[in-house]
Amino acid sequence: MKNLIPSRTYEIDDRRIHVYDQIFSPDIARNFANVISQLDFQRRESFDRELNTSIAGEKFRKAPFLWPVTENLFERVGRGEFNVTDPSVCFSHSYAAAMGPGSCGTLHRDIDSAESVTFLYYANLAWKGKWGGETIFYDGNLDAVAAVTPKPGRLVMFHSNIFHRAGVPHPDTPTYRYTVSVFYYPKKEPADVEESTITA
Repeated sequence: MKNLIPSRTYEIDDRRIHVYDQIFSPDIARNFANVISQLDFQRRESFDRELNTSIAGEKFRKAPFLWPVTENLFERVGRGEFNVTDPSVCFSHSYAAAMGPGSCGTLHRDIDSAESVTFLYYANLAWKGKWGGETIFYDGNLDAVAAVTPKPGRLVMFHSNIFHRAGVPHPDTPTYRYTVSVFYYPKKEPADVEESTITA
């Protein structure tokens, strides 16, 4: 696999966000989008009330889509620029989400650990800027400092303890905002850790 180069990067309080575009060919991106849109999504009443579905670890590893990419980036960038030094950190779990009417973007961090990395893949076939749905990232003072548009085929890699939230698409958006989240946590951390939210 070729070494992917981020199209943009951000640094928040010594933590990093990398944005990668066009990680797949158009055909693979289209096939992946079709697979994601046909998953059995269920409403999650807590947190942000999005539709989501867990992706079994074995199924995720066997699918010819994100697994090789996240593994390559974690080993090369996560243990390099992201300074993840804990040797136990590895793939923990993944899930797909669909945001639309009835969803809400809740400010949260995935886990309170500097030794963890999250990957967020935007899985729509098409997306217009006027539909919104940006992922917003915040500094330690909860001041918004970066916004990432859910461009189809885009992959965001970031330290899991950065506060962020998903922007809800505009009501006139004719599709859900599909994403796949992939988590790399220390083995001592449970795979079903609930996201850390803030109500301030």
